[in-house]
Amino acid sequence: MPKFEIDGEKLSENPNEYLKNTFDLPVFDGDYEDIYQYLIGFYNKTLIILTKSSKVDSDLIDVFERASDYNSMVKFEIVD
Repeated sequence: MPKFEIDGEKLSENPNEYLKNTFDLPVFDGDYEDIYQYLIGFYNKTLIILTKSSKVDSDLIDVFERASDYNSMVKFEIVD
C-alpha cells in the first residue's frame, strides 16, 4: 500500500516544493485542487498520514478529507 507521510513542520517551510516532492508531481503551483484531483484517481489502497497538523493550512486538510471521502481507496489520518 502506498503511504504518504506529511510532516506539517516541513510542509510549512516550503509548501509547494514539499507537496510536489511528497506526491512525486511533475508540476505543482500551489493549487490544492490539483492534489485533490490526483488523489481521487488512485486505484490502490493509499494511506496519507499527517503529523503536526496545527502547522498545516486547513484548506489542505480539507482536500485530504474530501479525497478520502470521495475515493474509498484513500485513507487519511492525522497523527499528532
